[in-house]
Amino acid sequence: MKTSITTEYVDELLRKYLPKNCDKVVQAMEYSLFSGGKRIRPMLLLATCQAVSGKINDSAKTMAVVLEFIHTYSLIHDDLPCMDNDDLRRGKRSCHMQYGEATAVLAGDALLNLAAEIAFSGPLGNKNYARACQYMFAMSGINGMVHGQSLDLFTETKSVEDAEAVALHKTGDLIRAAIVCGAFCGGASDEQIKIFDEIASKLGICYQVVDDMLDADKCEKSFLDIYSERDLKIFAAKLTAKIIELCDSLPYNLEYVKEIVNKNLSRKF
Repeated sequence: MKTSITTEYVDELLRKYLPKNCDKVVQAMEYSLFSGGKRIRPMLLLATCQAVSGKINDSAKTMAVVLEFIHTYSLIHDDLPCMDNDDLRRGKRSCHMQYGEATAVLAGDALLNLAAEIAFSGPLGNKNYARACQYMFAMSGINGMVHGQSLDLFTETKSVEDAEAVALHKTGDLIRAAIVCGAFCGGASDEQIKIFDEIASKLGICYQVVDDMLDADKCEKSFLDIYSERDLKIFAAKLTAKIIELCDSLPYNLEYVKEIVNKNLSRKF
């Protein structure tokens, strides 16, 4: 019987790893972790593992927690005055507005460090798990999400390639971590991993495309610097169709991934 993958299921996994002490930094970590996130990334990881192996194994559960801790740390730091300077996150006061900048920095640092601790607590002798760990931190580091944040802060969007590079790394690399690490944990073959990575890369770009259209009035850099809104909608639709085609090329039931892809395209512009 397949596990029902819900936000509540993910939240239960996350709470098992939160520190028991309740100092100000831990309070800030918990505040940001449970501020209404949709848990798309850990749910994609768990669903991919379940599609490949027929079950959600302990490796996937561990990786899902690691991923959401990394994602949450990135949001805390992204909101800081020295970065995007956002006072709100998901309709609530951002971490630094609620607890102060110093606590927010420490909360982000603590979540990233805790993610590494949790990853090292898993079955590193398992080849698939070890590859998932390596991929997770590659996608969240200087050649992944951190690189994307750097591009977003310090470069101009002058071409389609520039826009896609920012989207792929700032947004897409943690989606790649979700789907590819789920595939690793499930035991997918190397050839299948390449297809999963292509699915995830295109989904990351497509997700950012829709975000840019939704935030057209406040985005300083976006695909709308390159495309007209009409052309961008066509681009998003083509990406969506290609992702679904790639999902169907694999011998697994990837309905959950396709559902996420279609929901993304149907978000109101």
